[in-house]
Amino acid sequence: MGALTYSLAQIEAFACIAEHGSITKAAAHLGKDRSTVSELLEFFEIELGFPLFARSGRALSLTSEGERLQRQARLLLRQAQAFGAAARGVPSGIADAIRIAYDPFVPRTLLHALIDDLAASGIDVSTWSASRDEAEAALVSGAAQVAISLARNRFIAAELEWRAVGAIEIGFYASADLFPANGSPVTVPALAAKPQVVMHRSLSTQFAQLLQVSDRLVYANELETVRHLLQHGHGWGFLPTHFDANCWPSVTRIDTEVGHGSLVHSIVAVWKPGTWNPSPIIEAIDAAGAAWEKAAQRQHGAR
Repeated sequence: MGALTYSLAQIEAFACIAEHGSITKAAAHLGKDRSTVSELLEFFEIELGFPLFARSGRALSLTSEGERLQRQARLLLRQAQAFGAAARGVPSGIADAIRIAYDPFVPRTLLHALIDDLAASGIDVSTWSASRDEAEAALVSGAAQVAISLARNRFIAAELEWRAVGAIEIGFYASADLFPANGSPVTVPALAAKPQVVMHRSLSTQFAQLLQVSDRLVYANELETVRHLLQHGHGWGFLPTHFDANCWPSVTRIDTEVGHGSLVHSIVAVWKPGTWNPSPIIEAIDAAGAAWEKAAQRQHGAR
């Protein structure tokens, strides 16, 4: 690893100036002299070899290079803060613990393997099911350290980071009596005419449009209730294939005009850097990927 040619103080000065739009305001925020902050920025730009700000008098605006580095600088500072939190916690010898919010669509085999892997590392895990909005709010407030959720295919809050951990396939399921087989795929109008069982009460607009086909929605976030509704013909469901709903009595996976080959959705882990001891978070993210692979292998082996 090569030696760094610039300091954390320089990166902090740059990030603070970019945030506040002024060297004077940044100096006040950092509790340093204006001249000190100005010199930190000047030497940082010299080390980098390009300007980070365009200057017009005392007015500053980020250059294109500065804009590209601003987010990386913020993330690096959060990681430095997290390192400080971890360092302060080392002498205490207190056992690590982590709180994870997970989406109802997350495979339980993944969740259970994750819990087992973290427990083997001495990390106590508390979990609860939550919508993506609820999970992100919990991360921001500190009520949770990690969220495992459906990807939204949009930018997340600036203070959060994410990593892909797998993908799920989603299919159409219903009682065999709800759509009598006639050799043809079930049409979209036929689906729209029947109640649709939805497991997510709170959805982003984009994902709601993906899941919602019928105007008649029945919400049931608890899987046993979803199973009852489908078994008794009270509606059809657009559900992850790892639920194995086709193994429920009287329930089958139905062929539709929509098809199912492209109905695959990513699962991501989301966390907030820099506010907590990062070790359990990093272990959880790494373990999530490994747990996903284990879960997939177990599931394929069982079929």
